[in-house]
Amino acid sequence: MTEKDWDQLAAVYESEVCDIFVRDRRQVIAGWLEDGGLLDDDCSVLDVGCGIGSFFKKYGSRFGEKLGADHSQKMLGIASRICRRQNAIEWKQADVKALPAEMSGKGELVVCSNVITFVSLPDCWKAMTGVARCARKGGWVMLVQPALESHDRVARLEKWHAPVRHGDSAVVQRDDRRQRFFSETGAGELAKSAGLKSVEVRKVWYPWIDEGITSPLRGEELPWDWLVTGRR
Repeated sequence: MTEKDWDQLAAVYESEVCDIFVRDRRQVIAGWLEDGGLLDDDCSVLDVGCGIGSFFKKYGSRFGEKLGADHSQKMLGIASRICRRQNAIEWKQADVKALPAEMSGKGELVVCSNVITFVSLPDCWKAMTGVARCARKGGWVMLVQPALESHDRVARLEKWHAPVRHGDSAVVQRDDRRQRFFSETGAGELAKSAGLKSVEVRKVWYPWIDEGITSPLRGEELPWDWLVTGRR
């Protein structure tokens, strides 16, 4: 998507996009942050592809220095308004595929949620490398990636069949947008491709209604994204 595309999406972001920081049904993200001791006033955080600032709105008061970067100036404007009560947030317009050198090595934690979803796999690798470089040596990177397995389960429930997949990622059509989704293995390999260590992949579940399903079969697992964590 281009800057213009993201600017157009900004106005309807809250109603049309599943915001995992808001919709995390089992508080998996909060648990990981707590367990890692990262919710700390001395911890510096970069949110690359921050959108309308949901991560900082929910967790920002528990961090120290904060920087939110996004390709869309309109997204940043909304984020600044939503997070106006937060202290010490710097907002910066930046393309995840061409992050400025001054962002390198700045964060003890770098967050990047549902941003590295480009149709082009080389673009995903390029963006992943740039995001990883934003972390300090020994710092953490926390990604959220769309789960291919979850998408295919939803397709099976809606259409009674799911596509046959070959490989660890695939491009899928979501409304009017094409995005690359990753398998559990693919999400982990993406992080490792940028040199991250101690990589772990876990599920972050969100409500069925976010997939447009109001009456799921009883006992069906909630849909999910991948939470991918690793250390630089």
